[in-house]
Amino acid sequence: MSFYYLFIDGIGLGEPGPENPFHIHSKTLFQYLAGKQPRDDVSSQFICIPADAHMGFSGLPQSATGQTSLWTGMNGPASMGRHMTGFPGPTLIRVIEEYSMIKLLKEAGRSAALLNGYSQAYLDRIERKPRLRSASTHVHRVSGQELFLLDDVVEGRALYMDINHQFLHRFYPDYAHHLPLADPLERGRQYVKIGSHYDVALFEYFLTDKAGHNQSMEEAAMTIQLLEPFIEGILEEMDPALDTLVISSDHGNLEDLSTKTHTNNLVPVFLSGAHAEQMSTKIQSLYDIPRAIFEALEFPANLPHPEAMAATPS
Repeated sequence: MSFYYLFIDGIGLGEPGPENPFHIHSKTLFQYLAGKQPRDDVSSQFICIPADAHMGFSGLPQSATGQTSLWTGMNGPASMGRHMTGFPGPTLIRVIEEYSMIKLLKEAGRSAALLNGYSQAYLDRIERKPRLRSASTHVHRVSGQELFLLDDVVEGRALYMDINHQFLHRFYPDYAHHLPLADPLERGRQYVKIGSHYDVALFEYFLTDKAGHNQSMEEAAMTIQLLEPFIEGILEEMDPALDTLVISSDHGNLEDLSTKTHTNNLVPVFLSGAHAEQMSTKIQSLYDIPRAIFEALEFPANLPHPEAMAATPS
């Protein structure tokens, strides 16, 4: 039994219209993000829940606090007293060090990992400039595990962030021979094959958020056309009687290209597989997702109240 926890940066539940790329380009699952109902063979495989990314705080939801919530089960904005953009600073890092879901599972003898593979150049950069470390890399590294490298992608132990290797070829041409352009459907199947060795297998895709900030319909179309078959490949390979797919985001963005900023929209939580129905009754906010996964795993995480590490008003 495995949980495939797919994080897609910057997607919210939007409305139909010419500024919503999901309205124009989605063929399957992401039609939900344009206020539409996918065809029956798609909708029958998923439960879609709207989740609150504000978590009690006004202002546009942001990445550092939202992602901390998604991977710790704690209220990231409450820890800061506000939404925080970019990468986590000392306060959020303390939350991650205490409650990283990968760390908690690993310490209890369970298995969990972030399956993104990184270049050595990237790892060297974040060693020199720790402030550039993403929430996801903190969540993995505090468990005592090293981040996966591009060689792990070659060996079939990890996935590259762009799914089809197009960006990988541009930035790391020396790897093009070992990692040819890939079919996103096949990459989805590979995610399941790798993730089957773990209780919880995380994967992060962030080009959606970049496309939203760039207000680029072309970039948005590319991400949608990659992600929908990638998800289809996951469904084809996983065992719905045993495995569960969880897809969510940290804030809205791509569903409204009329603005460069994030949006106030609710974010989707897509659930499919063995524990989808059970989990669907437990999730209202981003921090509920790890808690619902722990409960479905029958894992005694013993998390405190989501606001236990809330900032003290000055």
